[in-house]
Amino acid sequence: MDIIFKSEFIMTLDRYLYFCNNPVGEEAKRKYRAWKSRNILSFILSLLCALIFAILKDWVGIYILLFSSVIFLYRLLYQRKKLNTNQYNSVRKSQESDDWIRTTTFTDVMKVKEGNTESVYEYSYIKKITEDNEYFYLWHNSDFVIRIPQDSFVIGAKKDFKNFIADRIYENRVTS
Repeated sequence: MDIIFKSEFIMTLDRYLYFCNNPVGEEAKRKYRAWKSRNILSFILSLLCALIFAILKDWVGIYILLFSSVIFLYRLLYQRKKLNTNQYNSVRKSQESDDWIRTTTFTDVMKVKEGNTESVYEYSYIKKITEDNEYFYLWHNSDFVIRIPQDSFVIGAKKDFKNFIADRIYENRVTS
């Protein structure tokens, strides 16, 4: 069958970090908020304990807790970005080309291709489609979402894409 829509974009480091720092899906958002909250709370608690030790004039305790607060601040502001950057570089090196290109084609099925890996999805697995100013989100369930940049269509017009998917998703076929 002919390609009706085709999305193709280069997964840049900035885009990858945006995906990592803006999770989609209930479980992913919950885990990200929990991670961030733990590090902020640990930072604040270590500073408060250092303040208590300062009042008590226990200099060893102050230094230990100030050092731990620096560690929590490092984890919050730097470590996650460093880990995600390393992961991005690792995936990019495994790609066949110099760039990490994600191609999504829409025919009688949806195919997502990155490097030499291709995943095929039936439209019946898509439960809903949502969008914001930059992306379309194809929801398979509350935690598995495929993001498609709205400016990435090389075949088909983005203005027609949402209706194309909406006509094929599971809930519309059940209720029709």
